[in-house]
Amino acid sequence: MSLKLKELTWAHHQAAERRAFAKVLLSGKIDPKLYHKFLTCQYMNYNVLEQAVIIPPNLNRIKRARRIFEDIRELERAYNLSPTGEFPQSVYDYEQHIWKLQEEENNHALLAHMYVRHFGELHGGQMIKKKIPGNGLMYEFEGDTKELIEKFRELLDDDMAEEAKKCFDFASQLFDELSKEMQGLLHLKLVFIICNDNM
Repeated sequence: MSLKLKELTWAHHQAAERRAFAKVLLSGKIDPKLYHKFLTCQYMNYNVLEQAVIIPPNLNRIKRARRIFEDIRELERAYNLSPTGEFPQSVYDYEQHIWKLQEEENNHALLAHMYVRHFGELHGGQMIKKKIPGNGLMYEFEGDTKELIEKFRELLDDDMAEEAKKCFDFASQLFDELSKEMQGLLHLKLVFIICNDNM
């Protein structure tokens, strides 16, 4: 069981949280189209990880990919959005990294990624759920979440820190890529406003 994993990865955790996109995600003002893009990226990341990692069957309710997919479809219906066809580079890089760990049969490293991603939803998900468009099913867990955390924590150890840091780095890269798209959306909105004012 890990005793210091949070402490050992805290600097990388904070670096991800300081990204501009992470702040917008928690602001309650995120554009539905941008959040939809974020969800599709998360679906790709979580799906490849959850297919690769091996966990005890009694912990399967920690998996998020199916719920993320449902959130994506909800946004597409509510805001008339089209499925995303292209993804930021970090999504493809992450997929390759997870496949490599799977080929190496390095389940220890894969569990480190679940620690970063799934524990993040368990601990901070309820706060995000209140701020985003849609119902946020990905942040809802069946059963006793405290018990789920305790049981999953038994699979963790401090030697996972280096791989967990890599997962935080992938998250930071995605946030930076989405921040650029966010700036693009703001520019388009500004152009639209200017054009309307001049009509």
